[in-house]
Amino acid sequence: MAEKPKKRATIYDLAKQAGVSPGTVSRVLNNRDRVKAATRERVLKAAQELDLKPQSSVRMKQIAIITEPEYTDRVYGYAATLTAHLSFELSRRNLGVLLPTDPIEQLPGYFLDGVIAVTYCDKTEAMLHELEERIPVVYVDKFNGQKKLNIVRSDHYLAGYKAAEYLLKRGRERLGFCAASSSAEDERLRGFTDAIKEAGREVDEQLVVRHAPGMSTYSMVARLVRCEADALFVPGTSFQVAEFIHILSYIMGKKIPEDISIIGGENEGVSELLIPPVTTIREPLKGMAEVAVQEIIDLTEGKKPKKLVTTLPVELIVRDSVS
Repeated sequence: MAEKPKKRATIYDLAKQAGVSPGTVSRVLNNRDRVKAATRERVLKAAQELDLKPQSSVRMKQIAIITEPEYTDRVYGYAATLTAHLSFELSRRNLGVLLPTDPIEQLPGYFLDGVIAVTYCDKTEAMLHELEERIPVVYVDKFNGQKKLNIVRSDHYLAGYKAAEYLLKRGRERLGFCAASSSAEDERLRGFTDAIKEAGREVDEQLVVRHAPGMSTYSMVARLVRCEADALFVPGTSFQVAEFIHILSYIMGKKIPEDISIIGGENEGVSELLIPPVTTIREPLKGMAEVAVQEIIDLTEGKKPKKLVTTLPVELIVRDSVS
């Protein structure tokens, strides 16, 4: 005789197991407030014991977007822009959006269906790896340790390559690179230096400046000017290039692009308004958000992605900051 299928647990079963009302269970499952931390923990533990996976008709799927609290770009710039694109795309798909102010503190108390990680330090990433054991996680712009991880990213190597290639074509001789120290910037630098080498030039290490703790933007610009750089690539989409232009033009008295040409990361609605309008590398943030959301939806439905790592191309936008 065939064994009867196991009955699916309901929120009423969960309420009984946790010793709370169905209304409290509903607030916990939908990540609402007005629930004590101890009660929330008890409900989540009971849900795990019952292997409760509520159907979409019972609750809206909840996706958390993670940005690192210590990074300024969660308020403006790269992380903020990408978060806006992700939030819109998730809402358009009728998915709940959670934006935890402190991911490490708050995520364990949420009943989540998935996580999209935009920016994260080592401690946050370690917490995300623990979450991967029970819910899907999609990482954005990750370039290290990507084995068996779901990643959506822009082609940072191509960004560096295109920047150096264009500067060389415009007759610039001493190309400087200035960025933070991270695996993403390492990828940009790799493309940048490969383009220089393929053009038969030598890479001058003095013209490669990586931001270190305590190092001011002015000191980085001063070093590159002192080493006679005639062109700079300042990657990133968090307004870094605007600060460089301000220092070069209004503090050092340099003319852009006559004295020094510059390529930055695209900040939509800003880059074209700077003086001069800035030649930039545009990252496909909207496209990355669309792919990441589709991937998290597929993963929550038990579908395997066609590939673990999806890399989208970048675009060179020519304006007036390169002569």
